[in-house]
Amino acid sequence: MVKKYTVTDPLLKLGCTLGEGAVWDTRTQRLYFVDIDQRKVYTYEPSTGAHGYQTFDNKITSLSGLADGSGLIAAIDTGFAYIPFSSLPFPPDGSKQSVIPVEVDAKCNEKEKRFNEGTVDPAGRFLSGTLGFEHGSKDGRMFSLAVTAEGNHRAPLVLDNITCTNGMGWTADGETMYFTDSWIKEIAAFDYNLETGEMSNRRTFSILEDQYGEPDGMCTDSEGGIWSARWGAGKVVRLTPSGELDVVIDFPGAWHMTCVVFGGPSLEDLYVTTASSDYTGDNLPERSQGGDLFVVRGLGYQGVERHRFKGTAST
Repeated sequence: MVKKYTVTDPLLKLGCTLGEGAVWDTRTQRLYFVDIDQRKVYTYEPSTGAHGYQTFDNKITSLSGLADGSGLIAAIDTGFAYIPFSSLPFPPDGSKQSVIPVEVDAKCNEKEKRFNEGTVDPAGRFLSGTLGFEHGSKDGRMFSLAVTAEGNHRAPLVLDNITCTNGMGWTADGETMYFTDSWIKEIAAFDYNLETGEMSNRRTFSILEDQYGEPDGMCTDSEGGIWSARWGAGKVVRLTPSGELDVVIDFPGAWHMTCVVFGGPSLEDLYVTTASSDYTGDNLPERSQGGDLFVVRGLGYQGVERHRFKGTAST
């Protein structure tokens, strides 16, 4: 039986053009997320209700924490970068900040629009990929950023022929990787080699019917379930480890659901980012809450802590 929920009120009315890239930091007990098109990184602290943003020179598309606690690793429009916590004043002072670029060969080519989603694997690598210019094109690629034993960065190509790189996750043993290829509406599964970072044996984990839009960001829970934000549908869904749909959350005031992550002291609150851009189609319902931040409580599921990248933002 599918459980159904409806969320009518946003947590924060932000009006993001393209809210995305949410990550919960269990150490600071803060949520970090981005507005890609407005070049903002948001910080939200549930214990106090304080929230704010910092504006950067680059479009920042996804975030993950650092193992040493010095800040965040990010995918930016042109590649990879560090964001030290010192550049995220809280509350912000309004000044524009610059990221610390990571110098690797992983760069967009002439067919790629920009980098998009990124996530850290259980071995501490940061995987991020691109999207093409045309919807449906398979010009995207994925790179796997890591720090070598000598302290250098490398980012080999690990996947190509991607439409639009989106949510990723791993099973508890790290042997299966989930990957969202949005424009073909597929969440794929791969065999994953934790030692080498190699992905193999691609197969379809989930493709849902049109009423569920395109899969976007995702996260996992402690039972092995997959939570998927659905672009163009106003929904977040949960898929069981076998790929069956068992939870549907409707957001009647929003349309493009972009990213989901569990947060809060016990990782039981589901945070959802949204976008206000790229509304297409006929007779769309009123979606004035697009771009706001939502939280869903009382679902009865617990998230798992995100892995952290083994680099440092210290300067």
